[in-house]
This record gives sequence, structure tokens and C-alpha cells, in this order.
Amino acid sequence: MKKYYIPLFLSLIISAAGCRKAEKIDFQFNKDLDYVPIELDNWLSGNFTNPYNMEIVYRFDRYKMGELKQNLSPAKEEKVKEQMEMIRNGFIVPFEKAAGSVFAKTYFPKEWVLSGSYAVTSDGRILALSSGGRSITIYEVNTADTTNAEVTRAKLKTVHHEYAHTLTQIIRIPREFESISEANYSADWRSSFTYPDAINDAQGFVSRYSRANVMEDFAETAGFLLVYGQLWYDTRAGKIPASGYDILKKKEAALVKFYRDSYGVDFRRVQREMAQAMYTRFNDKQKQSFAYWFFDQATFTYTLPYNTAVSSADLKTKVNNFITKAPLAANTQFDKYVVKDLTFLFTPGALIPNSNAKQGDLIIRVGYQRNTAPVAYADYTFKYLTNPANNTVKFDKSTQGTDVNQNANAKLFMTPFMDEIASYFTSGNFVPEWSIDAPSRTRLDEFFFDFGGFYKEADKGSYINFPLQRARK
Repeated sequence: MKKYYIPLFLSLIISAAGCRKAEKIDFQFNKDLDYVPIELDNWLSGNFTNPYNMEIVYRFDRYKMGELKQNLSPAKEEKVKEQMEMIRNGFIVPFEKAAGSVFAKTYFPKEWVLSGSYAVTSDGRILALSSGGRSITIYEVNTADTTNAEVTRAKLKTVHHEYAHTLTQIIRIPREFESISEANYSADWRSSFTYPDAINDAQGFVSRYSRANVMEDFAETAGFLLVYGQLWYDTRAGKIPASGYDILKKKEAALVKFYRDSYGVDFRRVQREMAQAMYTRFNDKQKQSFAYWFFDQATFTYTLPYNTAVSSADLKTKVNNFITKAPLAANTQFDKYVVKDLTFLFTPGALIPNSNAKQGDLIIRVGYQRNTAPVAYADYTFKYLTNPANNTVKFDKSTQGTDVNQNANAKLFMTPFMDEIASYFTSGNFVPEWSIDAPSRTRLDEFFFDFGGFYKEADKGSYINFPLQRARK
């Protein structure tokens, strides 16, 4: 007897054909859940979906926002717009201006998922996630506050951290970066007992989390460099042991090279765009002031020579008058004195109790030479007082010391110094500022943060502006 076998799939087709009924199914797989678009949806479409093909998921979607066991809250509508404004002005616009629209439309994440609350996993509290080189999930949207520079800075650092993950999910982190700290990554990175801050610093980790693995190290380095900025990064590097400094700078160089070689992105330009955005869009005035980095953070060396500075005409006249009068004040028929330079020597200020103001010392050192003798120095002492409330600093002449420079040498030129130099700097409040001699220069200019000085509060045309050098521990 012959047996005939009908394949299962053919059997199913025959069966289905035998009982087919005409039935119209009104369903579209690409149709959203029933809701009427509101003003927020139109705004999101106009600013993200239409220009960048981005989907902004803010209505509560349990399958996109994290693990099912997580207890999450939906994002508030008003906070959705605030969060996405933050992302637009603090991520999209800076990167697009620096890298161009082709890069933006090609590599920007195509899906942004917004959760109102934070997520907690076995790894701890999760602020954001990057997935597949195309999606970023942002948690704690309901705490967005674009009027608060510190809150905004922390959130944008997380966004740029996750975007660094996005880029390295498309193109692998270069071996050049991987090899720098590969022997020191550890799953035990949270332990301050195993890895105290001193060890983390000496081994060149920009944060505790960056020790977790090379992916987090790369993303943390990128996030801090872009959002906290080069001044922050250099200040941190300059205050840790030389071994850590060298490692941080190697990581910085490898990261900048990766953005350039892999994506054609000028990382330094993105940094400048971010500094400008933080200052103009998010009111980051205090943390970007010259006074903050000079007096509070000691980012720059405190030795500032007059000969390398640019000064206004009125101060030049004062200095030239002093240079002319000084030899006459000290001269005898056998000696000839020549003023070589004036150097401004600041010392770190101490915080005044119950105040954010700081008081410190300033010595204006006059280098002079008598005939062919070695250069000698006359030191003139001042106190300075910062006033963060109105971003000013006041200089007052203080009592001279008893050492040779402040006593015998200083007496040689005391009268012309007091008449010309001291009278200028004690004539009123001064404003610490970047790049005073180039008023058209902004944070978008490459050398904006490389120059700083002081101008008279009532007259911005009266100033002294120094080239600045980053300090090292």
C-alpha cells in the first residue's frame, strides 16, 4: 500500500482555504495608539522628527523604558519639552555646528526614550542608556531644570556620555585608547577602600566610574571634556600626581584623534560650541568666569609678567612714567638703575568666613639692574579681595615686609611706585575677565580662555590682559 504525506504547511493552507470567510480587518501595524496630537507633539516633530528623523518616545511605553521589573514614572509633558530643549541646545546644535548636517543626520540617535523617574539595577542608579548605536534612554526627565546651570551640566554630561557610547557602538574604540589603562579596570570600581581617590588620581581616571571598563572610561572622558570643559579637565589633571596627569592627557589626545579620524569631527570645535551654549543658553556665568578659574580653582600660574601682557594706554603711561622716574629716585652720581620688568605675583586667597569672597596677597615685583650687577628685585605688597556678587576684585596697598626685597630695595623706588603704579591699581574696583584686549573674541574662538586680566569697573578701556599658562601640581 502506498502512503501519501501532505506537508504540514500545505495541509494548513488547504484547511484555511476550505473555511475562508470574507472579513475586513481594520488594523494598521504602523498606526499609533489612539491619541490626538497635542502642541508638544507638533513641537517635537518640527524640531526633531522632521529635520533629524528622530522619534521622541515620552508617552509611557513599558517595553521601551527599561526592564519590566523596574518601577518607573512617566515624564511630565512640560518637562519633556524642557528636557528636549536642553538636548537640542546642549547637544544637537553644538555637534551639528561643529560637524555639519550630514554627520548630524547620519549619526545622531534616531530614538530618544524619556522616563520621568530614574531606574535602579544591580549596577546602581541608572541615569541613561545607549543601545545599538541608534537609541538613547534618558531617565529623571522630571528633574530637568534649564534655569539651573549645575543641574543642566550634570544632565548634559550624561547625554554626551551616552552619545560617546553610541559612536563607539558603530566604530570600535581605538586600541590606542584601550591600551592606556587596560591593566587597571576593575568590576570593584565602587570600593573606595580598594581604590581610594589617591589611587584613582595617580592612575589617571577622570572619575570613579571610568575605572569600570574601557567603554565607560572613554564615555566619561568625552562627557567631562565636552560639558565640564577643557578648563575643568586641565585643572583636575594639574592637581593630581604627574603619573595621573600624563595618563589623562594621553586619553584626551587619543579621544580627540578618534573623533577626527573615525567621524571627521573636530572635537575642539564641539568643546567651544558647548562652552558657548552653556554660557548663553544655560546661564553658566559663574563657572565660566575668569575669577572662578584664576582665584578659586588655581587653574593658571600666579606669576604674570607685565612685559608679555597687553595694557591700555593709560596704564602704559603710568608704567613708562615709573620706569623714567625710578632711576632718578635711586640714582647717585656713581650708579645707574634700569627697570627691567614688573611681575604680578598672586598667592591663593583664603575664604572669608560666612562669605564666598576670598582675600589674598599680591606682590608687584620690580626687576631692576644697577650698572652691570645681577638683576635685583623690589617687592611691593598688596591685599586683594574678591567679590563674587558683582564679579569684582579690589586691590589695597598693605604694609611692607622686612626682607631685603620689601624693605631696602623697595625703598629705592617707593615714591614713583606709589605715585604711578600703586595709584592705578588702588583707584577703584577691577573686573576679572577673559581676553579683555580682544572684545570681539568669544568662547567660540580657539584662544579665548588663554588670556585674562583686569579692567576698571567703570572703564573697560582701562585694563591689563595677560597670556595665561595652565598650572601643574
